[in-house]
Amino acid sequence: MLTVRLNGKMLCIKDCRGLASVRGLMFDDMRGCDGALIYGGSIWMPFVKHNLDLVFLDAQRRVVGVQKAVPLTMNPATWRIYRCSAAKYCLELKEGIVKRKIAKVKVYE
Repeated sequence: MLTVRLNGKMLCIKDCRGLASVRGLMFDDMRGCDGALIYGGSIWMPFVKHNLDLVFLDAQRRVVGVQKAVPLTMNPATWRIYRCSAAKYCLELKEGIVKRKIAKVKVYE
């Protein structure tokens, strides 16, 4: 687990390195954590149980994009990949955590 400071709020984040980045928050009920840090600039949402706020970060962990994401369902409108070409990381957060503009994210490893 990692600790992340976002707009002055401390969050408990699942560290998803390597193959864990492919899984991310799939099958996860998010008890005991506020989200996950994915190493990569794109995600998709099969088997994810919650709507998410996605914060895309560059190599210096500066915010380069923010998107809202919904889980993949039988509705083809939900069949999409969320991506940001300038991102090296994606911070997947419980919906509603991102309420205002974010300039930088501090990750404590």
